[in-house]
Amino acid sequence: MKNRYLFLFLIFISTQLRAQEIYFSSGKNTTNFDYKSTNGSHENLNFRNGTGNYFEVGYVHGLINYKILYSIGFIYNEYNSKASNYSTNYSWKTKYLGITNKISLNLSKEHSECSHYGSGLRTFVSIGLNTSILTSGEQYVNYYYYDLVGNEDFLGIIIQPFAGINSQYNISRNFKLTMGYNFSKSFSLLNDSTEKLSFNNHQFQLGFQISILR
Repeated sequence: MKNRYLFLFLIFISTQLRAQEIYFSSGKNTTNFDYKSTNGSHENLNFRNGTGNYFEVGYVHGLINYKILYSIGFIYNEYNSKASNYSTNYSWKTKYLGITNKISLNLSKEHSECSHYGSGLRTFVSIGLNTSILTSGEQYVNYYYYDLVGNEDFLGIIIQPFAGINSQYNISRNFKLTMGYNFSKSFSLLNDSTEKLSFNNHQFQLGFQISILR
């Protein structure tokens, strides 16, 4: 009896995973640093948004006739920002590599497999989680340069819960154009210092998806 249920479960999963795709997207990050110091010096800093590049490549599973998508991929992000007070100018340029996991819900009324392969626009709301590490970074204080690799404020793994909205336009049976927007906030897992740094990030995306299994 258990084997029969297992067999039926495997059949169900195989029928729901027929829509499989690879995807690529790129775009821009608009980032503002959220810094809290122990002595209150952060209150004298005027933080400003910085812009940086974003790239992502990964794999998509379509579930329940494309009503739900699960995505996993590799990400590259540049999180840059600026700040100043009465006498000092600061700027940060950072590069992160990591992994992203995302669940997307199809808001369109039609989400059958046949509509998935047809032409038309589909809109999704998404939630997910990024995990990343700093690969390189620079801080400039007026005209002085500091390497951020090994800096306690940027040490270790950062996690970024995010939420967003994105759309797909089916150009053909196997090719889609995509665009989207995500908002995320980062948290450091290994920073146990009394000073805390996180990123508030707005991400704008353009890309494409290619079906690899009909």
